Amino acid sequence: MLLKLVDGEQAIIRTRAHHRALIPAAINLLGTIALLSFLLGYFTRDTQPAFIQHYSHIAVFLIWTVGLLAVGIGTVKPLVTWLNRLTYLTTERIVQKNFLGAPQARVIPLALLSQHEMRQSALQEMAGAGDLVLIHGAYGQHQRTKIRDMPDIERFNKILAQELGDYRRRAQARAAAAQQAQYAAGLRGDVHGASFGGGRA
Repeated sequence: MLLKLVDGEQAIIRTRAHHRALIPAAINLLGTIALLSFLLGYFTRDTQPAFIQHYSHIAVFLIWTVGLLAVGIGTVKPLVTWLNRLTYLTTERIVQKNFLGAPQARVIPLALLSQHEMRQSALQEMAGAGDLVLIHGAYGQHQRTKIRDMPDIERFNKILAQELGDYRRRAQARAAAAQQAQYAAGLRGDVHGASFGGGRA
């Protein structure tokens, strides 16, 4: 499902991990196909001994079963997870959640974000991807969260810095307005109900 926004919140970026995260799944698929082809060709050759030829149908069944399991676990599952997992940057928070199924959401409010930086390996830099490291928390309790293989990491990190600055300015403005309103209410309270000027001689 799509991200539900609170009042006044706007979505800035919606993305998913860089497609380089699918490299292990692609390697698994190619390796499984190669091994499957070799084993099927080996057990179905006419030159095999009679004993192997007699039970070749069992070997073929087992090969296909193991091969399909390997493709399902090593390729299809990572692909579905990659397609399903989305990362949002809004004017209020960073959210990672599933598009379908259980949300399993990871939410980091910008109010609790104290530091962010990007990190790139040599291979990630070639693809324009990178990891985003976030330090967040409150009351002296901070934790470190890494969002791996973000696409166009430089742009995302730059926009995050801008949104974080805007959020802090808005928070300061709200705090100043609240303090001013409280001060004004205090002044009205001092005048209202005062014991001088209203009595009779």
